[in-house]
Amino acid sequence: MSDANSSDFIGAGAAASGNTGMVTDLGSDGSATQPALGDAFSLPPSATLRYATYVNGVRNEDGVIRWTTDGKTYTLSVEIPLPLFFGTLAFRSAGTVGAYGLTPMRYEEVRGRRQPDVTTFHYAANATPASSVQSAATVTFTHTTAVLPLPEGTQDRFSVFLQLTGLARGGPQRIASRGLTLELPIADTDSVELTRVQHIGEDTIDTPNGTIRAQHFIRLPRRADDKRRVEIWLSADHGWLPVRLRQTEPNGMQFDLVYQSQEGG
Repeated sequence: MSDANSSDFIGAGAAASGNTGMVTDLGSDGSATQPALGDAFSLPPSATLRYATYVNGVRNEDGVIRWTTDGKTYTLSVEIPLPLFFGTLAFRSAGTVGAYGLTPMRYEEVRGRRQPDVTTFHYAANATPASSVQSAATVTFTHTTAVLPLPEGTQDRFSVFLQLTGLARGGPQRIASRGLTLELPIADTDSVELTRVQHIGEDTIDTPNGTIRAQHFIRLPRRADDKRRVEIWLSADHGWLPVRLRQTEPNGMQFDLVYQSQEGG
């Protein structure tokens, strides 16, 4: 979930609540709503998921998502092979875990043989006796010299998927409400941008090993000229983990990851 010049997953609540990992929880009519009592983040257990990958419908080598947590910290690594000699797209998110979700500390992207792009999250430190001023939270990048404010509840491009998983596990009835729209700040390799994710409805996913029922979510356009489409499917039967991820580029090129198997979770 990134700027208009790069890919999202392949290449590149309560109002203002960092506790929920959301800025706003919108109803189907677009109005702000309060989360239902009892809704919470439920941390998914460690798991390794393997996916069949497709580029414009043509089967590619398999991809893998490795999610590891000890209950206090997490590591999320993603490997997506590219066609022919281009190598592998690799993504890594690491951070801490709280009662209300994931707190990324470092996000890294590696595309083929290029040097990694790293995003670092600097959270506000409490005021000390020597200074009553509380330092501001910021995010920095190796891709640019920008130092940007870090909104509460910010996720990175891939931690957001497991944040959605945890929110679904904690409040499955609300997360599966048709038309539910969540607003989350997302940091990529050079910016932080508010992103809206909407629940479309339930679909049946055809996988290499049978069909899976899943809830379909889509990232809404961020601006009038945003032609990139990012979609994710989460399955209650698979611990609300992602069973499909699909990205359609403005030029029509499509990348698709479809669930094959998992260990753990």
